[in-house]
Amino acid sequence: MAQGRKSRIVIDVDRVRAEAQAKRERSVVGRAGRVLGVTGLIVAAVLLVLLVGSYMWYQGFKKSPPYSLALLVDAAQHDDVRAVETMIDADQIAQGFVPQVVENLAGTGSQLPPQARASLTATLPALLPRVRETMRDEIAGAMKGLSQNGGSNLPFFVKALGVRQAATVVERGDAATVNVKAGDRPVELSMRRDGERWKLVAVKDPQLASEIATRLAASLPAAPPPPQPQNQPRRRGR
Repeated sequence: MAQGRKSRIVIDVDRVRAEAQAKRERSVVGRAGRVLGVTGLIVAAVLLVLLVGSYMWYQGFKKSPPYSLALLVDAAQHDDVRAVETMIDADQIAQGFVPQVVENLAGTGSQLPPQARASLTATLPALLPRVRETMRDEIAGAMKGLSQNGGSNLPFFVKALGVRQAATVVERGDAATVNVKAGDRPVELSMRRDGERWKLVAVKDPQLASEIATRLAASLPAAPPPPQPQNQPRRRGR
């Protein structure tokens, strides 16, 4: 029998190595892609939650006293007279200033005689229309001082957050007390719920009351002199 030829298997080692390397690279890329895909989904979910949460928070913030106060500050800075008028109750603010103006006009406080204080208090309501006429401008000027930066060109969102940060708010149902600073002096504001907004109804500001009192002092009638005791005629003896 003729001796058969031996078969010989030739293996291309370089090609096998290249294929194995490519397979490993595809596996690594696949795992990285899956990791990145999962990470991307997590990041997207977190961003969505943050966006929804921020939106819901801002919608609630728009119904708060600081937001309405920020609207008033913004309107005052832009000299928007109509907007200022819609956000304040000038009549109620003027009435609330009567006790403050009386104290400033009295000057001596508790040393003022009760009769003179009563006369002064009775005289001021007649001057309230004049106070009301200037109250809008007075409040607008005071509101401009509430902005720490004083910049009317800042985005409103930044202003609103600044007012919220600077204000101390105490809510009691449909009423709220807001303590802020106009420049360096403290100011106490009383606000009342008005639909989804809040309206300014009272301002406690000694400096503003003093300025109004100074302007009104010249318009007050002179206080009548106190009545003099009449001498009783002496009876002649019989």
